Amino acid sequence: MNRLSRRMDARLRWRAHDDATIECWENPRIPSGYTYLLQFVAHDLVHSSMPLSVAGGLSADTANARRTALKLETLFGSGPVGSPSVYAQDTPNDERRTKLRLGRMRWKDRDVEPGCPFRDIARTPAENVTGIDRSIAGKRTALTEALIADPRNDDHAIMSQLTALFALLHNGLVDMVRRGEPSTGPNANLGASYRRFLCARDALTVIYHNVIRKDLMRRTMHPSIYSAYSDPIPNFIDRREQDSWQVPLEFSHGAFRFGHAMVRPEYVINDLSTHDLNKTLEKTSANDPVNMPLDATWIVRWSRFFEIGETRPNFSRRIGPYLSDGLGNDQIFPAFDQTNRVGLLYRDLVGATLAGLWSVNALAAEIAVRRPDLVGASRLLADRPYRVSRIRAWLASEAAYGGLSAEDIEAIANDPPLPFFILFEAMEEADGLCLGPLGSIIVSEVIFGALADNEIAAGRGAPSLAEALAKLCQEYYPTNVFAEVPEIERMDQLVEFTAEIADLRQAEPAFL
Repeated sequence: MNRLSRRMDARLRWRAHDDATIECWENPRIPSGYTYLLQFVAHDLVHSSMPLSVAGGLSADTANARRTALKLETLFGSGPVGSPSVYAQDTPNDERRTKLRLGRMRWKDRDVEPGCPFRDIARTPAENVTGIDRSIAGKRTALTEALIADPRNDDHAIMSQLTALFALLHNGLVDMVRRGEPSTGPNANLGASYRRFLCARDALTVIYHNVIRKDLMRRTMHPSIYSAYSDPIPNFIDRREQDSWQVPLEFSHGAFRFGHAMVRPEYVINDLSTHDLNKTLEKTSANDPVNMPLDATWIVRWSRFFEIGETRPNFSRRIGPYLSDGLGNDQIFPAFDQTNRVGLLYRDLVGATLAGLWSVNALAAEIAVRRPDLVGASRLLADRPYRVSRIRAWLASEAAYGGLSAEDIEAIANDPPLPFFILFEAMEEADGLCLGPLGSIIVSEVIFGALADNEIAAGRGAPSLAEALAKLCQEYYPTNVFAEVPEIERMDQLVEFTAEIADLRQAEPAFL
């Protein structure tokens, strides 16, 4: 795996786009905001206390602690009672909490001021029992703690900004509910606040599911596989009873690692600044607490990440067996074994080998039996000798990288690690613009399966978002408090609606 990861350090030779202003490695089909929506979805599906590559084997530390899939547990935690630090108090006199905490941004080289807008996640200092203080005495307090339900949502600046986006939308929905709910007596305040929270949370979940189903999956899956799974009742290959189903390791440690290949080497964050990937990864409360909260140079303008207006967004990187150099950062992804190999790519490959995944050969053969229609159009899946020959040729094509022996090449070509093959297949079968068939099947089985199992009852079978929200409101209120919510099927629509209800259309720095 060490040598294979080094072979994957060689830059890929993509064909040029028709538009010469787009770099050959860029993917205009998938703006870069979807890279981080995929990461957000991954956090909403799987949460373990320790990476498998570090733990060295499957154990309680690597078990998935998510109780439900795709129910925004990564954002809401256990709710206002179970995760109170994630929520802001509604009133000074009681325990009601319905809105997610947010924090003020700051202007560059200045402290946070009362007029600064709430455009960052909430962050706070904490006195350390060990006596370590990362503050700069007399100048700046270290905000070492991110007040969010899932600490991974502060893995880097773009991730924390996406988390703040969803929090802004939830808080705006809470305000919509408050305006439309009936007045209640003084003794009903606590019950009314929980009803308000639950209604807004469920509405955001319905919107989130709609965007995953109709936007994220459509962009990232192979068109033929998306067509097969996007029906209201997909014909799943592998379904079990809901209470016994878990996110399969072939997804979490195999196919869904493809998002790492989409990460760009740098990002235009807004009109003020462009930051390289290393700086972006290091911009967290854990790594840079004295420079928190985020200042104006890190507050995302969302038209740089999704297709909004006339602004060209940062495009994601085409999907193939190569990762941006920043994901080899030895401070963030240090060596953990005797190879001294640093970086995220090696961790992905080692984690897959430790997880005991089904092999590519076994997966292709089993799918061919159960759903021959899904593999028939892919020679790479249907024809094993052809698959071996294509992988063999690619591995041998850059002799200066990796130092792979002839024996290594034969071993990998005949039994490729699943994360590597998913990237290789995307390059071979889809020109890097989306996943190939096998990657799409694994991801679709899990994502569409989780949506089917965990759909909000009001959204089940609803022909539109408007009808789903109207039905949802009936569970809580006599009137439709979400009558003004437009149809939201894409991330650009979600961002623009958030700007509207959070009064951010004219925000400084720009939100849209």
